[in-house]
Amino acid sequence: MLATTGIYHRLITHKSYQAPVWVKWVGSVVAASAGQMGPSWWKAHHLAHHLHTDQVLDSHSPHTAPRGVGGFLWSHGIWLLSRRCFPTRLPSDVENDRVLRMIDRLHFIPLIALGAISYGIGGLEYLGAFFLSTTLLFHGVQTVNSLAHIFGAQPFATDDQSRNNSLVALLTLGEGWHNLHHAFQASSRQGITIRDGQVVYLPDPTFRFVKLMEFFGLASKLRVPAETDLLARAKHQEPAYVSSSL
Repeated sequence: MLATTGIYHRLITHKSYQAPVWVKWVGSVVAASAGQMGPSWWKAHHLAHHLHTDQVLDSHSPHTAPRGVGGFLWSHGIWLLSRRCFPTRLPSDVENDRVLRMIDRLHFIPLIALGAISYGIGGLEYLGAFFLSTTLLFHGVQTVNSLAHIFGAQPFATDDQSRNNSLVALLTLGEGWHNLHHAFQASSRQGITIRDGQVVYLPDPTFRFVKLMEFFGLASKLRVPAETDLLARAKHQEPAYVSSSL
């Protein structure tokens, strides 16, 4: 999950911090081993999602046809069985990195290798654990597409249905603070909201992971919006004062 949230999403897709190129390579192999496809595929779909959020060209919105339960199921994974599974355009920065491009094209190999290693270590029981953990992680990631666009708070003004959802944040190590992410896409910290005119920081394990990487010199130039900018983007603006509490 951290490879998906911290590497695929916040580093490779949104460049919310900088890291040595080998961190991208290793993180991409780990994310691919979790069945999250390759870095080019992942970034292409996610950028398209931000460009057309909850509109017709959004590949996995619960607010386009079909709607209701059908829309939820579509956004939660059925879209992967459609032609929309194939992105129309791949990101040039990822494609220009030969290692990332190779990982993208051979994304199934780390997944199969992890399953084989699991079986080699503990037989059918470990192989079953591999399938179970991979399935749970898949559904956890998909809740960002489904639940986080249906249920939750919208403290920040955006032109979409993105929500801050604490359950999704718990399942995805901080990705569920989705309304903040849509308001400030490049922020390395997503666990932020507004309460009573104050900036309040929420649990965000992925951000803590990035901060730990920064401590060891593996991450730098972390991008986080200023509190004045956060207050200015508040959906229901109140008297401007900020809290420095973490």
